[in-house]
Amino acid sequence: MEGWATWIERQVRPKTVQRYACSLDQMREFVEGKRLDEITGQLVAEMIRARRADGVSNATIKRDLVAVSSVLNYAIDEGWLESNPVLARMQRIEERPRPILLPRSEDIALVIERAPGMVKELVRCAMRTGARQDELLRARRDDLDHDRRQITLTGKRDKRRTVALDPFEAYELLRALPAYVGSPFLFWHSAGESYKNFSSQFAAIVARTAKWAKEHGVDFRPFRFHDLRHWHAVYWLKAGRSIYELQHRLGHSSVKVTEMYLRCGYLTFEEQEAAKVGTKTGTSDR
Repeated sequence: MEGWATWIERQVRPKTVQRYACSLDQMREFVEGKRLDEITGQLVAEMIRARRADGVSNATIKRDLVAVSSVLNYAIDEGWLESNPVLARMQRIEERPRPILLPRSEDIALVIERAPGMVKELVRCAMRTGARQDELLRARRDDLDHDRRQITLTGKRDKRRTVALDPFEAYELLRALPAYVGSPFLFWHSAGESYKNFSSQFAAIVARTAKWAKEHGVDFRPFRFHDLRHWHAVYWLKAGRSIYELQHRLGHSSVKVTEMYLRCGYLTFEEQEAAKVGTKTGTSDR
């Protein structure tokens, strides 16, 4: 494990290392004290059965097994193992895609009303750009091109892409963001610091909003920050814009991934057909 810790830091980003460490802690009871050759396909099957019995989702089980698999891959590189028994079992775990549920405008408004600092602007920017949470949190002021009204985002595996900001009036929002002297970040808090543990912070804001809504008899449907990205994608296509441009805008590696929005239930047949050939880019439809 000590050798793996040094090895994995050269393979993936620090955030992924942290996630792997968390997953390995979850699997500790199954592997602690065992030799490498005792981690067999049978043991992996026992891990899966036990985790399912605890009510853990297939997606989480698969994520945890990826971490165990990475340790065995390191052992293979060191010549201590010839094969990785986790892979075959992991590939048999089916993940059902989570249905796309768009947050309602009134739910978003309630969260924005109760959000502190620049969290309000993060919510609005996610709706107007479709950017991922981490992409917005990593965005710097020099990533914003005022002449071309574009922003360059750094996405998964540090891949960069440039997104036009005229649609949904995203440029006006970003241009108006206050700067903190000496801080490079577009979105900051306190003394110009970047947000840490934002997922848990946002979940807490939504939970507080849900509690307030229940106490006051207000209909409120909780949502995730990632659902704002879905909101952007659906309304991009509803405006008659191209799904191929949406693919680039969202940073999907294949248009096949983006096509899930054609089947999400929020588009009419006519809107689906228009999206396949849409050319209405650069408009400012909300």
